[in-house]
This record gives sequence, structure tokens and C-alpha cells, in this order.
Amino acid sequence: MSSEVQEERHDVVIKSREHMEMSGIIDVSSFDDAEIIAQTSLSSVSIEGENLKIERFNAQSGELIVNGHINGMFYYKKEPQKKKKFSFFK
Repeated sequence: MSSEVQEERHDVVIKSREHMEMSGIIDVSSFDDAEIIAQTSLSSVSIEGENLKIERFNAQSGELIVNGHINGMFYYKKEPQKKKKFSFFK
């Protein structure tokens, strides 16, 4: 037998850059209409776009469905830092 750990399956389907279905999602740590940050068993994933809405998230099945205009998707070893806003009063 192999001593390797069986990794959970993670699949992504994007339709017309307006509908995304993902499996293997453990948690959604933050979201707004421009970015959704979720966790898989291996890493964090950032979905960037415009007018993003989570249609469905089921932590039991690991299913995440997103609608909106999808500009890109990026994987990170750690959760990405939130973008800091510029302030004159720092």
C-alpha cells in the first residue's frame, strides 16, 4: 500500500465567464462583489471579478457556485492578504 495521503478532489467549471461551479471547497473565508476567498484541502483560492454573488455554498458536499463576471482565479499556499486602502492619516 502507498503511504501517500489521499487528497480530496477539487474541480472547477467556468461557463461563459459568468457562472462557476467548484467542488472540494472547505470554507469561504471572505467575499464581496469583487473577490471571493475560499479554502480547498491544499490551498486558498481567490476568485476575482465584478458583481460576484455566491449562489450556493455547501460545506458538507464542498460545492460552491458563483455567478457574476469572472476576471480570474488564483491559488495561494496561504490565504491572501486583503488589499490595504491608501490613507493620508496613517
